Formats: sequence, C-alpha cells, structure tokens
Amino acid sequence: MANNLQELLDGTNAVELLRNSQIGSYIYPVVPADFANWIKEQKAWRDTAVLYDQSHHMDNVFLKGSDAIKLISDTAINSVANFAVNKAKQYVPTTAAGHVIGDGILFREAEDEYVYVGRAPASNWLLYHGETGGYSNLDITVDRRSPSRPYGHAVSRNYYRFQIQGPNAWAVIEKLNGGPLEKLGFFNMSTMKIAGKDVRTLRHGMAGAPGLEIWGPYADHDHVHAAIVEAGKEFGLLPVGSRAYPSNTLESGWIPSPLPAIYTGEAERGYREWLPAGSYEATQALSGSFVSDNIEDYYTNPGDLG
Repeated sequence: MANNLQELLDGTNAVELLRNSQIGSYIYPVVPADFANWIKEQKAWRDTAVLYDQSHHMDNVFLKGSDAIKLISDTAINSVANFAVNKAKQYVPTTAAGHVIGDGILFREAEDEYVYVGRAPASNWLLYHGETGGYSNLDITVDRRSPSRPYGHAVSRNYYRFQIQGPNAWAVIEKLNGGPLEKLGFFNMSTMKIAGKDVRTLRHGMAGAPGLEIWGPYADHDHVHAAIVEAGKEFGLLPVGSRAYPSNTLESGWIPSPLPAIYTGEAERGYREWLPAGSYEATQALSGSFVSDNIEDYYTNPGDLG
C-alpha cells in the first residue's frame, strides 16, 4: 500500500490516477445549495447585493514569527516589498519549472502574523516548506476546510468569513455600521462593529462596486449572518448558496482550481514524498473534455490565471 503521492505515481500514470479518482464532484461544504434559487441569487450579485458565506470551503494557514515573511517571499512569485500590516495580497506559488501550484489570499494581520486563505494545494506547499525549509523563527498551523460530507456531525472553524458584494453592498455596510464608512483602497484591511461584534474587514469589490470581506470568531457566525441579512432586506440583499457562489469567478477570469503542477519534476520529488497518499493532490478528480496521457499538458503558467 502506498504511503505517499510519489509511491502512488511509481505504480501508475498520473492522469490515470486522477481520472479514476473516486472522490466524486467538488462540493462547497456546509452552506446550503441555495437560499432563494439559483437564478435570483445570480441576479442579485449583479443587480442588488449578496452575502457570501465563505466560512467552510477554504483552508486557513496561520504563520507567525519573523521568518514568516521569508517563507512567503521564498515561495511566492510576486514581491512582498510593499506588504504592509493591514494589507492583503494574492499568493501564487510555482514549481521550479514555473508552473502554478495553486493560489489564494494572504492577509498581514500584524507585524509578524499572516493568514493564508485558499485551497489545499497552496496550503500544503506552505506547510511543506515551513517544515523543511529551516525557518527557525516560524510557527505555522492549519485549520483545514470543513468536510464535504459532515453526515450530521457538528462543524466548527476558527473564523467565519463572509463577503457583502454587489451594487448596493456599501449601503448595506453603512447601515450595519450606523453611518458612513471610509472606502479604503482595494485589498486594505480595517475593523468595524456589526450588531455589537468586532469584525475585521477587507476592502473588496464585485460587479464594479465596492464591498467588504469580513471575518471574526466562528462563535459569532450566526449572530453576524442574521444581522447582515436583516440590514440588507431593504436593499435587495440575498444570501447566496453553494450553487450560485462559484459562477461569478468566470466574469473576472479567475481560474479557481488549477491542477497543482507537482506530479513531475525532480525538484518536487521531496514534496511528493511528503504528501500523504490520501492528500488532495493524490485524490482530486481530473475531468473535462481534454484528455492527454501526459499530466504536464494540464499544467498552467501564472499568465493563465487571468
């Protein structure tokens, strides 16, 4: 029985491994499929306002210590020279050959404290290099995404994470704030209160209008969610379910889940030996109309991310 991804690949072609995955279709966990219906929720993010619940489908990797920025710099393709506290940045790691492993968002929450939020491939890359890269002043932990099928068991995260988006988003936000709120520059962070709860904010935007991503302790999830829905009623805000949620990325040209390009290359052998046989990279399903026996034909370059 294989102990890691490399041992799996030693016994089969990578395309065959992933084409025959039994994991099934990708599921956005926990959040209901819809709250109104797919059409109304799709129209709302273009015409009025929406509340996205992003609390469950992404990993959170917490990096603390003076070496955290060195790990980020060593593994990201983009510069961290202007990465100030209370700023966010896209994080895109690549292989030695320059192919994309994954991407997500890095939040600099304090001088030596960062949080990566995104899918497993980039999380695993950070964890691997954090463990093996000789970073002496680094504490790195992960809060994995919620299970796709919790089968009725309780689910909890460190944080809830919401987005308030759409043309009427800022009107909803200012109603929640009890008055005007400064529109910070894109990907700048701040704080506010919602229904008496302290909330951290990231200036975001969708459909050409400013919005916010907000997060706080998971214990506050239901309280803050209910307050946003109530405040948004007069502005046509709808909570969005897991069916409509992923569709809006097509408009921005974002590729949400490129195949991590780690199945070949001697430079990545140690990583493949580190990844368990049950890891995301070993079990994800490769699908679509394009079929090749060469896994490298599925790799992407940073320019392909849009």
